[in-house]
This record gives sequence, C-alpha cells and structure tokens, in this order.
Amino acid sequence: MYETEEERLKQLKERLDQQPLPLSKADQAIRQGVERVRQEKRRIRKRRKRILGSVAVIALLLLTFITSIRVSPVFANVVASIPGMEKFVELIAMDKGLNAAIQNDYYQEIGVTQTIQDKTLTIDGVILDETGMNIFYTIDSERPLTGLRVDYINLKAEGMPEGSFSYGNMMDEEEVYTYKDRIDYQFGELYTSQDQSFDLKVATKLKGEETVFSVPFTVPKQVKPSEVYTIEKEVEIAGQKFTIEKVTVSPLRVGVKITIDSANPMKILQFEDMRLEDEKGEVWGSIQNGTTAFGGEDGESTLFLQSNYFSKPEKLYLRINKVQALKAEEAIAEINTETGDWLNQPEDQKIQLVKSDKSHAEFIMVKADHPSFQYDFASAISDAKGIEMHSPSVGMYSSDSIKHWDISFSPTDYTNPLKLEIFAYPNYLEGDIKIELK
Repeated sequence: MYETEEERLKQLKERLDQQPLPLSKADQAIRQGVERVRQEKRRIRKRRKRILGSVAVIALLLLTFITSIRVSPVFANVVASIPGMEKFVELIAMDKGLNAAIQNDYYQEIGVTQTIQDKTLTIDGVILDETGMNIFYTIDSERPLTGLRVDYINLKAEGMPEGSFSYGNMMDEEEVYTYKDRIDYQFGELYTSQDQSFDLKVATKLKGEETVFSVPFTVPKQVKPSEVYTIEKEVEIAGQKFTIEKVTVSPLRVGVKITIDSANPMKILQFEDMRLEDEKGEVWGSIQNGTTAFGGEDGESTLFLQSNYFSKPEKLYLRINKVQALKAEEAIAEINTETGDWLNQPEDQKIQLVKSDKSHAEFIMVKADHPSFQYDFASAISDAKGIEMHSPSVGMYSSDSIKHWDISFSPTDYTNPLKLEIFAYPNYLEGDIKIELK
C-alpha cells in the first residue's frame, strides 16, 4: 500500500517539475518551504551550539508538499474515527510508523485551547515517546486565516533535553478559517522523565499582526520504552568505512547511530538508501516529513527511519545500498561572488555557478541527469576570514529541465572567497550492507 502511494507521489512531483514552475503555485510552495526549512535549520544550529559548545549539530529538516495524494480508505477510516483527527490525515499518510502508532491507540487526545482576540489554538492530540513528540494542533478564527504564517515554535518541560523540531503546512490560497499543522519535536537524547507536563509556545503573524500562544498541557499516559540493539560493527561501501553503533526502535521513529571513519578518502554526505527490512521483505524507509538526522563534527550522527515498533517481525535487518560521497578536498566549495568564479568544486561540475554578487549566488544543475536529487546542496557558509555567514533566504525550484538554487548572503561586507560546506551532491557509491538486528 505505502510503496504504491510513494510511487504515485513521485510521479506527481515529476509532472510538477515539467511545468513552467516560476508561474505556478508549486514553485511558490517550494520556495516558501525551503526558506522556512533553512531558517529553522539555522535556529536549531544556534540553540544546539549554546549547549554543546564546539559541537556543531545540524538537523536536516525536510517538508514534503503534496497537492494531491491517494490515501488508503482503511487508514483514512481509522483516523477519522478518532475525534478531531480526520483533518490531519494528509499530515501522516506517508509515514508508516505514525500510521501504526495511531492504529495501535498510541495517539493521545489533549483538547486544550487558548483564545487570544479572535483566534483559538487547540492542541488536538500528541504522540509521545522517549525520542520526541508529534503535536497535532489547529488555529481557528471567525476571520479568514489566509496568509497566516507561523514565525516561532518552542516546547518546554522540566528536565526535557534540547532538541530540534520541524513544522509548517502550506495554506490554501482560497479563504480558510482553520489552520492545521503537525509539529515534529526530536529530543537530543532519550527523555525518560515521569513528568509529562509541557508548555507549547506558537507565535503567528497574519497581515502584520502578531499573536503569541502559550498553552500548557499534560500527556496522560506514560510512554512505551524504546528497544535498543547494540551493534558496534564496522562496515564499508566502496572503501568508505563507518561503524553502525546502535539502532534504537521507538514508536515515532528508528534512530541509527553511525560513526564515520575520519581516515576515509571521501566524505560521506547522505545515506541515500537506508532502510529496515523484515523477513517478508516489508520495508521501513527514511522519514518523509520531519527531522531526518542529527550530526556532529566528530563523524558521529544519528539517522532516522520510519518506525516498525508495532510490527514485531520475527526477523529484522538494517540495509544500506547507496550513499552520496565526494573526495574530501572537494567537500568544501569556494566561490568568489564578485568575480563569479567557482574556485574549488567537484571535478565533474554537475552543479554550476551561473551568476553571483555580494548579496546572492545562483546555481543550476541539469535535472534530467539526476531527477531524484531533491536536496539543498550547501549548508554552513563562512568567508575568507572564517566568519560565519547567514542565508536569509534560499530558493530551490525547477524550470524546464534545469534545477535552480538561489542563495542569499548576510551580511554583505564579507571577504571573498566564500566557503560553502557541501551538504548533498549527486555522486553515488553503491554497496550491499545487511545487518541482522534480530
């Protein structure tokens, strides 16, 4: 069921990519979504740096924008039977772990509200485990909410570890009076406190008017414990070595902790094809909408997969068949934004710098050559003096057969050349790693 829906979604995306997107709603959605993700990613990096000192932790946040999706009638009926949940079907339809959590009565109704002037925020319900929390909420008003923007979200609890979160649901352009969204909060470490009282803060802006909600709530039922498989096994793909430290299976997600060998001649960027697979061949793949990874400068990272917690297979395997990687010396790009020169780039030059100035740079790639590459390819940016730069906005869109990235820079009084840490790149190494968990 799920694989068929994912294939239909891929086909839909391909049809959208063939349209003249700069004039379409899809283009606006992609631009707004990527900008929101990039802003949130910077916020997460800053918060984690204050706590972890020199360890630069980055959470990759992916938002999937779906204009149409065929949802299983059985699943839709199950969700619709839970009071208030019928409006959230499309926010969970592509995650097998969330589907299973709901069908196994692990979703907990909350129903707490706060009204400020003419807007009411309701925390409809949550899914909580030791790794994080999914919060389903709505904002209702007697006035149209068209154009509502969520500027800031924070979650607090006594003793709760720092973490990261993703959020954001595109509003219809037509007149609407209800905004619905799902917040995916990921704890930086397992949270096992018996105190499950939280406070959610949501700051919104509508037509220049800011509204800040602060809603305390308590999750009534205690969380189910995670299942931890200690592996500590070194593996390799095309000569690049890394160690699978452990796999943690929780109701919301599966965390795969990996340490990459610092002596590798290439830098592994993304684990393109990592999944769990049972004895029947059923697959639990990467997270489609939410936090997909935590990473640090020491080569240690945790990658997240959809959860099989409620499936209880007889046999379970971790499988990895493809990674993105670059030569170590090519993993930091250097560009001179004043001259428009790319001074250091991957040898194959699949991504090209087409124009630049002190405030922005535009890159392109022939999309037909790599149709499945859907990443923002650069992350941390610094100037020639090592001063960290910021990207107030990032545009990523497709036009005809060309994929575009438009990155802005702030401040603009930096010293060239800029150094861009390459986060993802369409260069692949293939292998066949299969580790038995049980």
